[in-house]
Amino acid sequence: MAQPHHIARRNNTGFTLLELLVALALMGLLAAWGLPNFQALGERSAVTSEVNRLQTILTLARNTAITQQSDITVCPANEGKNACSDDWNNPVIIVQGDKTTSISDQDIVRVFAPTKGVHVTKNGHSRIKYNPVGHVGGFNSTYTICPSNDQTTSSGAELVVSTLGRARVGEDPISCGD
Repeated sequence: MAQPHHIARRNNTGFTLLELLVALALMGLLAAWGLPNFQALGERSAVTSEVNRLQTILTLARNTAITQQSDITVCPANEGKNACSDDWNNPVIIVQGDKTTSISDQDIVRVFAPTKGVHVTKNGHSRIKYNPVGHVGGFNSTYTICPSNDQTTSSGAELVVSTLGRARVGEDPISCGD
């Protein structure tokens, strides 16, 4: 009597093409949904970084004025770093004395590189001068920090410098999409 031939069955444990396409489509939808949130996270991070940088600059300048008992000027530098400019998106310098032009390397206390991804504006004068007791003459100054990406309506921050020379962050986020 003839033995029946058994056909060996393989146990397939892989995925079908349809299953792979569905999984790929779901991953694509999740990525498309999360991308704007990821960009907003980057913008918020850049704004926070710039606020922290400006607070560091202003605190160092105030402390230097008090400890050295002399005037200290904070301003954005021009391209040659030998004079102040009006653009707070440039590197920021801390200078000994009340100088805005003819600044030598010996006058510069510190240079801070700009933060990428943000746009900074300041009301009033283009510089801040601390006197030997750490006060700022004139009126409160306000820095406005917004993401430089114009394609999104996003929030920024304000940094206010009081006449006593102290810097504080505004409580509410500001709208930068206007």
